Amino acid sequence: MRRVYLGMLALVLLLGGCVKKEKAELGGGVEKIPVEVAEVRTGEIRDVLKFTGTIEGRDQVQVFPKVGGKLIKYLVKEGDVVKKDDVIALIDRDITGFKYEPHEVLSPISGRVLKADLDKGSLLTPQTPIAIVGDTSSVKVKIHIAEVDYPKVKIGDRAVLTVDAYPGREFEGKVSKLDAYIDPITRTAEAEVTVANEEGLLIPGSFARIFLFVGRYKALVMPLDALLRMPGTGSFYCFRVMDGKAKKAFLKIGAIRDNQVEIKEGLRKGDLVIISGQSGLEDGVSVSPILAKGNGDER
Repeated sequence: MRRVYLGMLALVLLLGGCVKKEKAELGGGVEKIPVEVAEVRTGEIRDVLKFTGTIEGRDQVQVFPKVGGKLIKYLVKEGDVVKKDDVIALIDRDITGFKYEPHEVLSPISGRVLKADLDKGSLLTPQTPIAIVGDTSSVKVKIHIAEVDYPKVKIGDRAVLTVDAYPGREFEGKVSKLDAYIDPITRTAEAEVTVANEEGLLIPGSFARIFLFVGRYKALVMPLDALLRMPGTGSFYCFRVMDGKAKKAFLKIGAIRDNQVEIKEGLRKGDLVIISGQSGLEDGVSVSPILAKGNGDER
């Protein structure tokens, strides 16, 4: 009886070993997570320079009196449209022993009164700005271009302006002026971006962001959906598929444009990166990759 029992036990162990061997050979028992992947490729990146500045009227000047004295009154208010040589304010010269007619302060240009806020009776000198007048049918922003970027920029280049007052809205403009001189102290050249302002939404004095489009360049790129960021450190990484497993790759990235990311370090052309299914994914997990449609073509 004992001999029969031992024989049956040996048979069970033998069969169990064969089953395990077969599963190992067939990959059975290892759950593969389905993921969508895209190929790292060479693509084109829009070269965009970013600046900040202050909005000014196309023609904008401070108005100064020619004589000193006390402000009698303004003849205009902020927002009024004036023509060149229109009277903006009157000044009492008030010199003891002399009697003068009120001095007229004239607008040096045609435009809109942007500022006229001094109090009646304010003491003025020829160095005191009494008002600001500007033509706001279009506006300009002065920017300073770094020496390294100067060769990229030319008059007529497309620009986009944004302001906090209208989030999500873009105002189209262009480079209208570019100095032919680089300041040896700042190593920058001054340029002006002009933007149409028919609706009058762009107010002089407002803070503006400028995006200057200066061409395209070729670079290694991957879809933005593949990009992940480590909590705490903020390091960028992605998962790539290697030998059927998800492997974490830390990245040095460049520009992010048009839903694609410029890769400077961490990946090579032809690598497969996971763009969907990363949720809860761990390094070294077996995956079943599915190539995203339309991927892998060079542009």
